[in-house]
Amino acid sequence: MPPVQPRFPIVWKHPVVSLVVALLATSALVLAGLRIADAVDSAPIACGPGMELVTSPLSCVGVDLDGGPFAKQEPARLQALRDEVNAADAQVKGSSYVTVVLLLDFSPVSGVDTVTYDSLYPVLEGALTAVWRANHTAAFGSPALPVKLVLGNMGSRYGSWQSAVKLIADNAKAQHITAVTGLGQSTDETRAAAAWLSDDAHLPVIGATVTGDDMNTEPQSAGGGPIHDFFRVSTTNSDSVKAAAAFVTGLRPSPSSIAIVQDNTSSDDYVSTLVKAAGRDLAGPGRTITPLPFTSPSPTDQKLSSGVSRHDYLVQQFTLMHANLCQAAPSLVYFAGRGDDLDAFVETWVQQGTCGLNNLAVVSGDDAATEIGDPTVDQAIAARKISLYYTALSSSDEWQRIGCSAAAAQNYEQFRAAFTGQPDRCTGQRLVGDGKAAAPAYRADDLNSGHAMLTHDAVVAAVSAARADLNALADPESQVGILDQMNCTHMIPGASGWIAFGPDGNPLDRPVPVVRVGGDGTTSTVQLTWPGGTPLLQSPVRGQTGAPGCAQH
Repeated sequence: MPPVQPRFPIVWKHPVVSLVVALLATSALVLAGLRIADAVDSAPIACGPGMELVTSPLSCVGVDLDGGPFAKQEPARLQALRDEVNAADAQVKGSSYVTVVLLLDFSPVSGVDTVTYDSLYPVLEGALTAVWRANHTAAFGSPALPVKLVLGNMGSRYGSWQSAVKLIADNAKAQHITAVTGLGQSTDETRAAAAWLSDDAHLPVIGATVTGDDMNTEPQSAGGGPIHDFFRVSTTNSDSVKAAAAFVTGLRPSPSSIAIVQDNTSSDDYVSTLVKAAGRDLAGPGRTITPLPFTSPSPTDQKLSSGVSRHDYLVQQFTLMHANLCQAAPSLVYFAGRGDDLDAFVETWVQQGTCGLNNLAVVSGDDAATEIGDPTVDQAIAARKISLYYTALSSSDEWQRIGCSAAAAQNYEQFRAAFTGQPDRCTGQRLVGDGKAAAPAYRADDLNSGHAMLTHDAVVAAVSAARADLNALADPESQVGILDQMNCTHMIPGASGWIAFGPDGNPLDRPVPVVRVGGDGTTSTVQLTWPGGTPLLQSPVRGQTGAPGCAQH
C-alpha cells in the first residue's frame, strides 16, 4: 500500500509556515467569533409600547406599558419583579384607576453607572409594597380607586431622560398617569427631567432618594427658579451633613482633624451640595479641616466609553491622594462623593498602607448605602483598617430605641409587615388585606439600604394625592394643591417617618439615622438625629395646629 500523503505537504515540511498558517486560522476564527458576538450584542431589542430604542448602550427607554425588558441581558431578579408589576396591574379592572410611574435608570452598565441592579431591587420592592397596600388595604384611602404602577427608564447615566419624559407625557392621558416618582440620583439629568415633567407635562414629581439641595430648582438654563410641581420625601444633603456633624462632635475622643475627600465634579448635584455642606458644617473649634479633592468622570466622559471602568479611573487619583492623606493624618475622613466610589478609595487606602492610621473612621452621605456588602469594603472593616458610618435616608432599625409608643414606629411596622409578610412587631399580628392578593414576602435585609422605605413613601404620597383630588385624571397638576396640604396638620403615615412637605416641596423634620456598616455586610443604627431639633413622632391630635416636633419652615 502506498504511503498516505498529507493533504497539505508544504505545511508538514515547513514548521514555520505551519505555525503561521495555524495562527492565521486561529485569528480568523477569533475574528469571526467576535463579529458573531458583536452581531448578537447589537441585534435590536423589541421595545414595546411607550418605549423607544437607543444605542450606546443598547436599551429601551421611555415608559414600559407592556412589561417588556429594558436591556438584552437583564438579571432574572429584575425580570421577576417586572412580572410582579404586570400581575398587579392586571388585577386592576375597568376604566377608573390612576397610574404612578417609577422613573429610574433601569438599564445600568457595570463599570460606568454608579447605580447597580442590586440597588434597584429594594426600590422596586418598596413601590410594589405601596401599591399592594393601596389596592388591598384601607391604609391610604379607599381602594375603590385602584392604582397601577408602570416603570420608566431614563437609560444608563440617565442619558436618555429627554426621550423618557416625552414618552411619559405622550401616554399620560391614555394611561391615566397622575404622578411620576423615583428619579434615582441627584444629577443634572434627573433635575432636568423633573423640571420638564413639571413645566411641560404638568405632572407632579415626587422624588424618593434625591437629596441634592438644588434638585427642587430649575436648571440654570431655565432660570434657576423653583420647580413648581416637585416634592420629595428624602432629606436634603444639608440636613444629612448636619446630622453627620452632630454625630462626629459626639464621638469620644472628638476628632481634632477631619479630611474631606471631596469629588469636584460639576455635573452631580448630590456630590456638589454634599461637598459644600461638609465644608461648612464639619468645622469646629480647635478642629483642622483638610480638603482632599478628586474628580470623578462626567456622564459624557469619553474615557468610560473607551472601556476604562469608573473604578480604575478613580483608583489612579486615589493612589496619588494617598501621600496627602497620610501627611494630613486625620482623626476622621468625610467622604463627599458617590457611594459606589468608596470601594476605589478603600482599596487604595488598604493596599498602599494605612501609614499608622489604623481603623480610620470614615463617614459619608446616604449614597454609601450602595456599599453594603461590597467585598472590598467588608474586608477592610473586618481587618480594622477602617470603620464606616453613613447618614441614611432611613434604616430598618431606626425606631427600635424609641419603641412602639411612637406612632412613627407603628407606621414603619405596618409597612414592614406588608413588605416581608411577617407579623407586625408592635401588634404581633400579620397584615391582612382584602384577600384578593397575598401580601409581598420580600427579604428583610432588602430594607437595609432604606431605599425601599423612601420609594414606598413617594408612591404613597402620589396615591394619597390622586385619591383626594377629584380632578386628578383630568388635570394631574391640580394635585399640587393637595400635596401642599400634606403638612404639619395633615401628615401622611410613611415607612421612613411622617410625610409632610414644606412650601418648597422639601420634607419637614425628617429623622436622619447614622448607620454603622459591619464587616459582615450588616448594618446597625447608632444614632437617630433630628436636624429640625425636635423628634417628629406623633400625628397631631384634635385641637393642635400641627404635630409636635413639626415646624413649617
